Amino acid sequence: MAAGNGVNCAYCPELKKGTCDGKGNGCVCYKCPRHLGQCICVKYCRETESVLIFDEE
Repeated sequence: MAAGNGVNCAYCPELKKGTCDGKGNGCVCYKCPRHLGQCICVKYCRETESVLIFDEE
């Protein structure tokens, strides 16, 4: 089952930093059909088949 439609917002780094309120439907994490929590853990996106880099401030 696809994760999209806001399910991933709980895992989104921007929401955790406070730069996103989790209500915007244009966010990548909102529309992503994969489980963002797993992608963050392995730092790899199975949807785009690319490495994920998260800048920490």
